Amino acid sequence: MAEDHTGMDQSMESHTAKMEDTERSNTEKSSKQKVDLQSLPTRAYLDQTVVPVLLQGLSVLAKERPHNPIEFLAAHLHQNKFQYEDRI
Repeated sequence: MAEDHTGMDQSMESHTAKMEDTERSNTEKSSKQKVDLQSLPTRAYLDQTVVPVLLQGLSVLAKERPHNPIEFLAAHLHQNKFQYEDRI
């Protein structure tokens, strides 16, 4: 029985190590991506950062059709900014 737990412990340690490696790699890629964003032409920068966020907000706006669409969009983006911050 003890052998089963040892094998499971090693498997869990291996899985944890893989997860940490993946997280480290993603962090490095994110840092590189942020640096790369600065070197992009204006249109490419906007296409990768602003356009997707605005499209989601505009989708909600089209469904709601409020009387003050700009205020609605601004409020929506502000209220949901945590969802968008990881994209930039």
